[in-house]
Amino acid sequence: MSPAQVAIAAAAAVTVQTTLAWSVSGTVVNLDLPLVVVVLAALSGGPLAGLWTGTATGLAQDVLSGGIVGVSGLCKCVAGVAVGLAGEKLLVTTTWQRSLVAAGATLLHAGCFFGAYALIPTATLIGGWTEVAAQAVANAVAASIVIGAVGPVRRWQRPAQRRRPGPAAERWRSRYAP
Repeated sequence: MSPAQVAIAAAAAVTVQTTLAWSVSGTVVNLDLPLVVVVLAALSGGPLAGLWTGTATGLAQDVLSGGIVGVSGLCKCVAGVAVGLAGEKLLVTTTWQRSLVAAGATLLHAGCFFGAYALIPTATLIGGWTEVAAQAVANAVAASIVIGAVGPVRRWQRPAQRRRPGPAAERWRSRYAP
């Protein structure tokens, strides 16, 4: 993904996340679309892309959602770097592997989030690990849907490359052709 595509996807994910968080507040599963974008950007761009995408989306999400500014940015940054490092060391190419990485990143993000809120004495945290498990499954499904939707678009955008015979093939045809 190019930096412009990552920026557009991150802005769209943060906008949709903050809009849906206010309109659909009584749901069982809390989907974290910016984290899905961070995971996919880190898998395609490495730990540095995960660092910057996580920081930007987390801070934007904190500012727009009204939470403590910086906690989500820090946690998404940690998750993005971890996913980027894992993506460099491991061969993560199929959809189910990327979905599994998204679920693991959700668990890492939640652990960092709970830890950061435990260090803040005035902050109260609502929710537990059952909600985190449901969110991990929802993020894995969302990642697989995004990967499935992006694949045909990339193939459509890729320029058609025509194979032209090289000079050796032309010489062979001219020399031995009837």
